[in-house]
Amino acid sequence: MSLALRPYQEEGRDFLAGRTRALLADEMRVGKAPQAILAAAEIDAQHSLVVCPAIAVPQWEAEWRRWGGPGRATVRSFEKARRDLDTLRCGQYDVLIVDECHYTTNPEAMRTRMVYGKDGLGHAAKRIWSLSGTPAKKHAAELWPMLRAFGVVGCSYPDFVTQYCWFKQDGRIGGTKEHRIPEVKSLLAQIMLRRTRKQVAPQMPGIAFDFLNVKPVSQPTAQLPAMNDAELLDYIERNAAHEQAFRIEVAMAKALPLVEQVAFAIDNELLAQTVIFGHHVQPLLAVADGLNLRGIATDVLNGTTSAKRRVEIREDFMAGRTRVLCANIATAGTAVDLSAASHGFFLELDWVPANNVQAASRLVSMAKAEPVTMDVVNWPGSPDDRVVQVLVRRAREISQLY
Repeated sequence: MSLALRPYQEEGRDFLAGRTRALLADEMRVGKAPQAILAAAEIDAQHSLVVCPAIAVPQWEAEWRRWGGPGRATVRSFEKARRDLDTLRCGQYDVLIVDECHYTTNPEAMRTRMVYGKDGLGHAAKRIWSLSGTPAKKHAAELWPMLRAFGVVGCSYPDFVTQYCWFKQDGRIGGTKEHRIPEVKSLLAQIMLRRTRKQVAPQMPGIAFDFLNVKPVSQPTAQLPAMNDAELLDYIERNAAHEQAFRIEVAMAKALPLVEQVAFAIDNELLAQTVIFGHHVQPLLAVADGLNLRGIATDVLNGTTSAKRRVEIREDFMAGRTRVLCANIATAGTAVDLSAASHGFFLELDWVPANNVQAASRLVSMAKAEPVTMDVVNWPGSPDDRVVQVLVRRAREISQLY
């Protein structure tokens, strides 16, 4: 099927096709998959291997057909590729496409070694094209596996980290050295093409974030330790998995006020559809139950949702059969088109700042001019309020890398 290409898509196609190692880092929702597929066609690839998050597998298979992908495409989730690694390594591929390559940033992780390692899938392919709107979510050290595999740097991981990152008192990586950021950018420039939505579609408004302040009827029994903002940032990075009781209690307290706000907006035709993002299952289920009881068709998408059901949920939402989708940030933040809605809510934020930006970008579409707006449900004066402010500042810091 032949589709009309925009100039930036032609540029992305030619950029990938002209390189054996490349990173396409266009901002989320610009459309990296079609450009990679078109590039595969440009080099007349006979067999392509795509590895991606599980939720993206059906989307890649559909996009390959839609954009007239060449030859044969083997599409595997990271998890299934790891299980089938021995078989996949025996194949011969014209190109390995690594979608959402920020899943391959830990040099010790099996997933990273599977893609970039000495005996990884990259050695079975003539070309490796990595795709991600956020190649590094925390610091420059996350770029090392790809930069090393692509021949941009030859140093060891410890040497790279020492050169470009600063450390906390306990020895953990704290972030990227500010004075080294220009050098990191110059390394990326050797392999990377990145365009923002504003660059490829100047008329498209950016995502606007605002706060929806609520006053829950109950006070949380759990509290965060007293600390300044720098200490709080360090604490949430180290304890995201250990503060579930506090986080769930706060989100549950905000759930009913959000249900009332969304029900009012839909009943009074202020919103046709919306997405409610959260991190934990229990608060999202509480919101969905509350809206369904009010006669508002609501569905839930989280990590336990089967691949088949995920496709059905997305199709129902995009067709308007579902008015509200309550979605886990990590699950819905990748390769899911939720652009039927132009306004969404964060019942709670992910404590990895870049994940929140990715989730909000799911509402964006190059085909619509309507701006995307997001309300972060906030409890003024609460410990949760302070966490939100710190996460926003952290996201801005990360964005300086590319």
